[in-house]
Amino acid sequence: MQNAIIRKTVASMPIAIFCGENAMTSEGKEDKSVATLERALTILATFEASPAQSLAEISRRTGMYKSTLLRLLGTLEKFGYVGQQGDGSYHVGAAALHLGSLYQKWVQPAELINPALRGLVQATGESASFNVPMGDLRICVYRVDSPQKIRDHVRIGDLLPLARGAAGRVMVAFSRAAGTPEGEELRRTCFCVTRGEIEADTAGVAAPVFSMGDKLEGALAITGPAFRYSEEKVQAMRIPLLRTALSLTRDLGGPTAGLEAALFLAEQAADTPVY
Repeated sequence: MQNAIIRKTVASMPIAIFCGENAMTSEGKEDKSVATLERALTILATFEASPAQSLAEISRRTGMYKSTLLRLLGTLEKFGYVGQQGDGSYHVGAAALHLGSLYQKWVQPAELINPALRGLVQATGESASFNVPMGDLRICVYRVDSPQKIRDHVRIGDLLPLARGAAGRVMVAFSRAAGTPEGEELRRTCFCVTRGEIEADTAGVAAPVFSMGDKLEGALAITGPAFRYSEEKVQAMRIPLLRTALSLTRDLGGPTAGLEAALFLAEQAADTPVY
């Protein structure tokens, strides 16, 4: 009898009101799910500051209550995105590393990029990396360190300003800053050198890499201590860097005319005697 009354009451409700209430419930659940996801991602982002953190440290960095954090950390741990050490502190889990490897494969396969970077390290003695744009930042996706004891210490996964540093300036010039005199010159030479833009005592040179459809895939960079980046050393890096960028672009099916012209200019400049 009671069930019949409930069915009759529901059936007599205006359809618009009934659907509206359900829509609000569904929308509310969706908003709550999005908020929970945002909190979980905020937690993961705090590990940029420290690879291992206590619950109190995560609470301080996120502004979340410990009770909320325990629930979210439990879920992240269940799926492998965080782990807990014997002392109770938390660290990033193996699932995050797996996502990072998938991102690397999406950018370009390691078997294509890493041999090119190793060749640049061998030719120049400095560290080499492959960087891609990410909004107003750029991310180091692949890197091979210099064998020298004194070197810069950028790591795979590091985020740096897009508008600073040789690699960043290359990406800006071949995207949105083509109309500036600096951008036009960089597009002509496909080569950029900067000193002290990321760290006061570091320097770098960079060149663009393209794929099919004239798409900018990223920038090759050679970086190291500024005291080793004399004008003579910079010019010595220019040809191997452009040759490597040209080779990668060719392998990726990208347009090579601009890099070929830039390499020709560099080789001409290298053959010109200095008086």
